[in-house]
Amino acid sequence: MPEFSQEQKDKIIRALESRGAKQPCPRCGNNNFTLVDGYFNQPIQTELAGLVIGGPSIPSIVVVCTRCGFMSQHALGVLGLLPQEGKQK
Repeated sequence: MPEFSQEQKDKIIRALESRGAKQPCPRCGNNNFTLVDGYFNQPIQTELAGLVIGGPSIPSIVVVCTRCGFMSQHALGVLGLLPQEGKQK
């Protein structure tokens, strides 16, 4: 499975830090986190029954606390990390 390049990781970390995402883990107070090597894509569902494949979603990255495993998701759009229309990363 392909992993983020160091350049991609650095860009994600800079985006998080520039928006003030530097606080300790909200569950255990740990200051060390790891970045999951890949994107999460959360589907937006309009109904509770069943699962719709395709449709709108929120692409995100996930940071994990190295002590307790708390996972925090951060939307790529808010971080300015979504590719522009018609352009690939």
